[in-house]
Amino acid sequence: MARILSDDQPRSRPPLLTYAVMAAWVVMWIAQALRPDDGNLVDSVQAMACRWGMVPEHIVGGGAAGADPCVVLSAAHSPWLEVLSAQFLHISWWHLLGNLLFLWVFGPAVEERLGRLRFLPFALGCAYAAFLVEAIADPSSVQPVIGGSGVVATVLGAYLVLFPRARLRLRAGRPSRTGGIPAWLPITIWAAFETAAALSGASPGAAHWLHLAGFALGALLARPAATALPSGRAPAAPVEWVRVTIARNQPEAELIQAILADAGITTYLRRTAGFDVPDYLAGGPRDVMVPGTQALEAHGVINPHGDDVPPSGR
Repeated sequence: MARILSDDQPRSRPPLLTYAVMAAWVVMWIAQALRPDDGNLVDSVQAMACRWGMVPEHIVGGGAAGADPCVVLSAAHSPWLEVLSAQFLHISWWHLLGNLLFLWVFGPAVEERLGRLRFLPFALGCAYAAFLVEAIADPSSVQPVIGGSGVVATVLGAYLVLFPRARLRLRAGRPSRTGGIPAWLPITIWAAFETAAALSGASPGAAHWLHLAGFALGALLARPAATALPSGRAPAAPVEWVRVTIARNQPEAELIQAILADAGITTYLRRTAGFDVPDYLAGGPRDVMVPGTQALEAHGVINPHGDDVPPSGR
């Protein structure tokens, strides 16, 4: 079943770990929302953020603010544990929904490329380091830093490097009538905003250095992470993709893709070689690609009467 907002990268299996992280964020937000918002030091939302969020002063500060209530609550646990737990808390619904949206769109492709054994250590590990960068950037702060933005930033950096030509599209009941937008566009706009905000100090309440550090680490380590093999594990056999038909343009290709998706056939679209059409236009022929193991089934769906043989090839 096609996602409402998605990219054009093929999937060989469901991105279970991406969905698991999203579910953990939602569960932890519900736990936060059920607490009183009165600032008490026992069971309030604020106390939970102080206790399980990352308080920079507790990690790298000089102890000058050691009597601060938030620092006292934070000191009840190891600061190194809280750098991890902070990644599963959020400040508000908007904070949560923004992170869910970004991970929903960009996480599955990164998980697909890295594999399930590497995706979580990569995303959480880079985010962990990004939280430490934020603590170093503001070591005297007693405000807890929380949120899954470090994971999101890591995924965005990795996505930009691993899928520079990917496109995003909106589906709502029927195939999109356009070719979508380049995925690098919203990512670079986000990165430019975060850079400007970090350098100008325009939004002091947001962890912009955390975002930039996660983005940079994700971009720098994505290719090494994608090529490194887990110890003792043989590489997975690559999927052999074959062309089952050539569509005249992007809308026609997406219509065929939707029909094949309804039949449970994995597909992806690529611009047909030899046609010099700019990427931002929906015109020009498209190859409809499916795994070789599903090629015969795809031919049967596209041409059930067999009166024409669709072109095929790699």
